[in-house]
Amino acid sequence: MRVSPTTAVVVLVLTLGGCATAPPPVRLRNALTGQTFTCSGDARTSQRWWDEDAKRTRDNCVRELEGQGYEVVK
Repeated sequence: MRVSPTTAVVVLVLTLGGCATAPPPVRLRNALTGQTFTCSGDARTSQRWWDEDAKRTRDNCVRELEGQGYEVVK
């Protein structure tokens, strides 16, 4: 079976894009209310620097919730 160069490139890009992983989510809990939230990054595989964007999104979420009295659950 013969595969065109275009098809090979498309398969390679999809395969490599699927291997990319987002930073692990962080779970937070409010000790007063018992309410929990999970902060995770936004995986934008169309950008080369998506991993840093995902980490920044997650970390901003954690900082905002910590300011509201939430604590990271280990």
